[in-house]
Amino acid sequence: MRSQYLTLLCILTFLSCAWGLFDSSISFFQTDAVSETTYVENSGKAPKKEKQPNAYFEDRSASDAPVPSDPVQVKSLAIAQFIYSLLTLIGAVFMFRLQRIGFWIYVAGAAVGLVLPAILGGFSALNTSFGAFFSLIFAGLYWVARKEMH
Repeated sequence: MRSQYLTLLCILTFLSCAWGLFDSSISFFQTDAVSETTYVENSGKAPKKEKQPNAYFEDRSASDAPVPSDPVQVKSLAIAQFIYSLLTLIGAVFMFRLQRIGFWIYVAGAAVGLVLPAILGGFSALNTSFGAFFSLIFAGLYWVARKEMH
C-alpha cells in the first residue's frame, strides 16, 4: 500500500511534468513567437499600455537573462525540457505503482534536465531549466520513500 507521503510526491510530480510537457510543446511548435519574447522587467510600476509589445508569451526565466532569442536554441531547449519532463513523469508513474525502477528513471530524468540544456545551450541555458534543480530535491524525498517500493 502506498503512503500518503509518496502519493503527494507523485501528484506534485505529475502536475509539474504536465506543465513541463505543455510548456515545451508550446516552445517547440511556436518557436518564433517564443524567441521574440522580450525581457519584462518588474519595476513595481503599472505597465503602460502603449509600450507593451503585442506578444502572447511572457518571459518566465528565473534570472536577469531573458529567454534566448535564437529560434534554434529555443527549439533545442524545448526538446531537452520535453525529454526531462517525460522521463520524470514515467519515473513518477512507476513509483506511484510502487515499482522501484521508477526512482532510477526519475533520477535519470533529473540528470538529463540538468545536463542536456547545458550541452545544447551552454551553461547560460541552465537558468531556463530551474525546475531540474527541484527534481534533485524531489529525488532525495523519493529516496526516503524507496523502502515501500518493490
